[in-house]
Amino acid sequence: MKKLLSLALLLLVSSIGVAQIKLDVKASLNNVMRYGSGTERNNNLEYGKEYFENLSDARLSVNDIIFGMRYEISQPIEYGVDYKGIRKRFIEYNNVKEGINVRAGDFWEVISRGLSMNVFEDRTQFYDTGIDGIKAFYKKTIGEKNPVKVKAEMFAGMLEYNDFANVTRKEVYNVRDANFEISPVKLLNIGANYVYAYGKVPTSSDTTSIKAYIPEGYLSFNYKNLQLFASYAHKHVSTDANTSYPVPISAKGDGFYGSLSYSMPKLGVTVDYKNYRFDMTNPDNRSADRPTKMLPFQNPPTVVKEHSSTLISRNPHVVDFNDEVGAQIDVVYAPKDNVTFNVNAAVASRHFDYLKTTDGGKLVYTRIERDGNYLPSLDKQFSPYWEVYADGEWYVNDKLYTKVAYDRQNAVTYNYINPNASEILKVNTIPVEVRYSLTKEYTLKFIVENQWVENNIRVGEKSYMNNLFSVSLSRSPNISATFSAEFTNDDEEPTGKKNWFIGEVSYKFNSANSLTVSYGTERGGLKCTNGICRFVRPFEGLRLTLNNKF
Repeated sequence: MKKLLSLALLLLVSSIGVAQIKLDVKASLNNVMRYGSGTERNNNLEYGKEYFENLSDARLSVNDIIFGMRYEISQPIEYGVDYKGIRKRFIEYNNVKEGINVRAGDFWEVISRGLSMNVFEDRTQFYDTGIDGIKAFYKKTIGEKNPVKVKAEMFAGMLEYNDFANVTRKEVYNVRDANFEISPVKLLNIGANYVYAYGKVPTSSDTTSIKAYIPEGYLSFNYKNLQLFASYAHKHVSTDANTSYPVPISAKGDGFYGSLSYSMPKLGVTVDYKNYRFDMTNPDNRSADRPTKMLPFQNPPTVVKEHSSTLISRNPHVVDFNDEVGAQIDVVYAPKDNVTFNVNAAVASRHFDYLKTTDGGKLVYTRIERDGNYLPSLDKQFSPYWEVYADGEWYVNDKLYTKVAYDRQNAVTYNYINPNASEILKVNTIPVEVRYSLTKEYTLKFIVENQWVENNIRVGEKSYMNNLFSVSLSRSPNISATFSAEFTNDDEEPTGKKNWFIGEVSYKFNSANSLTVSYGTERGGLKCTNGICRFVRPFEGLRLTLNNKF
C-alpha cells in the first residue's frame, strides 16, 4: 500500500512538471479532542477513570486528486485499545465529470441497504469496520432521448473488527466486493452485489478460518408519490476444521428487506419489512463469536424506531440479524403548517420454536416448523417484541413550541430451560418538551419524561418508575447551558443509586469551532445506534469535548 501511495504521488508531481496545469488547491483540518476524568462503575466495582483522545483528520485536494490522513492519540482511550500514530490514510482520484473515482487506503462503503455490505465508523459507539485497500467506482449515462444509467464498483482490502465488548478479541477479514447497478428507465433501478471474504474468527478456545460468499440482488421503483424498494441476500459460510469445530461446517442463511412509501401533501406513510435468517441455530448455540454468524461487514436496516428521548432509549430493542422477522409502519400527518403528528408501530420475533428433549442426560433442541414463519409471532416462545409510539408537535406561535409523546414497549426473552422464568418487560413512557423564546437571542427549553416499568422476574417489587427533568437556556448563536436530573424508585438498581445529576455547557467560538464541558453523574445502560449495541458503564466526573475545523 505504501508503494502504491508513493507511485500515485510521483505521477501527480510528474504531471504537474510536464504540463502547464491550473491548480485548484484546497486544504482542511478537522480536530476532535475528548477528555474525561472521574470514576466508573462495573457491577459492584468502582474505580478511577481517565481518558484522553485526539483525532486530527487532514485533507488536501489538488484538482481531482485528494490526499487524506488521520493522526490519533488515544492514551488512554475511553474504550478499546490505546493507540498513537497515523490511523487512517488515503489517496483518491475523483473525476466528477467523467464519473470515475479511484481510492487507495482506508474507506467505508454501503451497498444498497447493507444486507451484504455496510462498513462504517461510529465513534460514539467505538465501532469501526473500515476497510484498508483499494476501491474503484464508475458511473455513466448512456443516451439522451431515453437515457440509461449504469454504475459499477469494485473494491478489495483488509478489515479488522475489534469487539468492543471484549477489546482483546479481533476478527480479521480479506474482503472482495463487486457491484453493478443499471437504471434502464427513469422509474426503475436494478442492482446486484457479490461479496467474497476469507477471515479468522476467534472464539474462547480457538480461532476458526472461514470463507464467506454473499450474493445480493435489489431494486427500487419510484412512480409519482410511490416508492418501492426490495433487497435479498444469500450467505454461505464454510469453515476449516479445528479443535473447537473438528468437522468443517457449511452454513447457509439469507435475508430480505422491503420498504414501501407513499407521500402526498400533509401525509406520508412508510411500511418496512425484514426477514433476517443469516444464521438461525438452536438456543444452545447462539454465542456471539460463532463463525457462521452474520459477519461484521453486514449491517441491514433495523426496522425499529430510534428515539431521541433519553428514557425511551434506556430499553432499546437489540435486533438479532441472525434470526428475526418483523415489520414497522410509520405515519407522518401534518393537518396544518404548525402541527405535525407521528405514529409508529413495530413488531418482531424469532422464526421458530424449539422442542427440548434429553439424550443420555444431554439437552437436545429440535426445531418446530411453522408455516407462517415469514410473519412475526406474539407467542412468548418466539421472544416477541412490539412497540407503539405516537407524538404531536405544535408550533403555537413564533415563541412557543410543544411536543408530547407516548411510547409503549413490550419485550419477552424466552427461557428454554425454565419457560416460567421467561422475562416479560413492559415499559410505558411519556416525554414532554416545551421551548419558549424569551427574546430573539434567548431560548428556554424544558424536558420532562416519566416512565413506568414492569419486569416479572425481579426479586422484589415488579414495578418501578423513572423520571427525568432537564432545563436548558441558550443564547443564539453561541452558548447553551443544560441541567438534567434523573430519578428512580427502583430498589434493584445495579448501582444502588436513586438519582443522577449532570450539568453541561456548550460554547461555539464560531460556526466551525466549539467546546462542550459536562460534570455530574451518568446512569449508564444499553445504547444502540444503527443496530450496534453496547453497554455504557455508569460514570461520575468531568467530560470535555473540543471540536475545531479549519
